[in-house]
Amino acid sequence: MRARRQYAVLWIVSSCVAACGVHTDNNTDVDAGTSDAAPHDAAPSDAAVVAIEILPGVDRAGAFTTTEATYLKTTYGVMWTGVYIGGACSAGSGWTKSVVTSLYATTGWKFMPIWVGQQATSICSHATLTAAQGTSDGQATAAMMATYSWAPQLAIPVVLDLEGGTYTANPTTARAYATAWRDAVRSAGYLAYLYSSPTAINAFDDAGVTFDGVWPADWYYTAFKPTAQPSDLTQLGTRYPGTTRAWQYAGNVTTASAGHVDADVSDLLLAPEPGGTNK
Repeated sequence: MRARRQYAVLWIVSSCVAACGVHTDNNTDVDAGTSDAAPHDAAPSDAAVVAIEILPGVDRAGAFTTTEATYLKTTYGVMWTGVYIGGACSAGSGWTKSVVTSLYATTGWKFMPIWVGQQATSICSHATLTAAQGTSDGQATAAMMATYSWAPQLAIPVVLDLEGGTYTANPTTARAYATAWRDAVRSAGYLAYLYSSPTAINAFDDAGVTFDGVWPADWYYTAFKPTAQPSDLTQLGTRYPGTTRAWQYAGNVTTASAGHVDADVSDLLLAPEPGGTNK
């Protein structure tokens, strides 16, 4: 396991929850169009000093057992996992507060809470990509975070899974939905991240719609790569530099004792154990 670099970072957070079993082609370029900057893109208000490390991670629709988690930590140096907490298009199963608490007690892992939002009709039957639905889903996300004892106003993030194919199908409606979700999550007291393709992330940013962190999916590799860092993904250019991005760099990686997983690496703030805080 490679050495990790550590940062003391001043995180600015607003006063401001996700397992999709299907990953689509994340590399299709489309024209995004333009829009006015979203009203909630102003600098947030609260501040917290935390330590952020570059950490190997995994995600999988089905919850990990503590045996699987121990194997992943020991074999691949994994230090965090996605936690699929809900959403109309979620394929997640088994993710409960008690499971997450047990994973933390066994491995000391950190977590990436994920809400799988509305998607294009080619991906999911729930395809209401409107601002009103984004607001409703953002509020539901915050409510679900509370059931995991991830309390608001503690600099705890949650990520919206908006598949690359959803953006490609209709950039304008995808942007409206994701922006409203972000604003609702921030208003409820959480950091709002976005998981999507580099194409979608770049287009949102160019249109003035920014998130507190991003998790692009671009599968450069077919296995775990211990030296991978989020900054290796050059498709984002200068967007989201430093400690504001993760990277899903391989999908459906076969392991000997934990089935198939997606391989990730992070350089941003992750969620602590249930009941914990990042402040």
